[in-house]
Amino acid sequence: MNPRIGGIQSVSTVDWSGHVTSLIFTAGCNFRCPFCQNSALLSMKSGKEMKLRELLTRVKRDLVLADSIGFTGGEPCLQPELILETFKWSRKIGVKTYLNTNGSFPSVIEDLADQQLVDYVAFDVKAPLKTNIYSKLIGVSSGVENIVDNVKDTIRICSSRFLDFEVRTTVVPTLIDDETSIREIAQTVRDAPSYVLQQFYPSNTVLNEKLRRTQSPKRKRLKTLARVAKEEGIKNVYIRTRTHGLEMVD
Repeated sequence: MNPRIGGIQSVSTVDWSGHVTSLIFTAGCNFRCPFCQNSALLSMKSGKEMKLRELLTRVKRDLVLADSIGFTGGEPCLQPELILETFKWSRKIGVKTYLNTNGSFPSVIEDLADQQLVDYVAFDVKAPLKTNIYSKLIGVSSGVENIVDNVKDTIRICSSRFLDFEVRTTVVPTLIDDETSIREIAQTVRDAPSYVLQQFYPSNTVLNEKLRRTQSPKRKRLKTLARVAKEEGIKNVYIRTRTHGLEMVD
């Protein structure tokens, strides 16, 4: 197996709260979200091919500081064998495992859960789970009904398997920043242990050129939206911003 890897962040303290994670960025994604920060990794031909042994040797060096190994992307679940073999190796050496996914591959998460290979899952619910709305947020026009169903299945699997997980929504001005949308999402994920509203941040790597010039939502606005989510019964609601990191909202 020669996976395609977009990069490795030796130490991340922001992806999985309370843990220091060696984070592997995989190449390829099935979405084309206009607000994507990692647009260089969307193609399956991006990044570089590595032998699994080479990858694990590289990551093992990070474990002097890190207590966990994680995948993000791109969309890691496009390379399920990579996740499976890496997490099996992690179990053998006693290192915790983390997966960040767009939620459209429930069978991968189900397999990892059934084999007790994943300790924490963070997945996106990018908008209310309605085909016409979700299509706009993920930049895809075909197969969206199946994608929405798959995201619903991911929510169900994580809940029914009692996984430790969080649901994330990136708040993007002009796309997804209104109280009605956040309320609808919150109603769908009210059983999630945690719901995080993330601050969109414009940069030159954002896929949509117009959004590269769009201002980030204010921290105060994120708090307002978080309180809307709390009204729907989610116990732990957080916001994540560049300036203040992860904050629980009362």
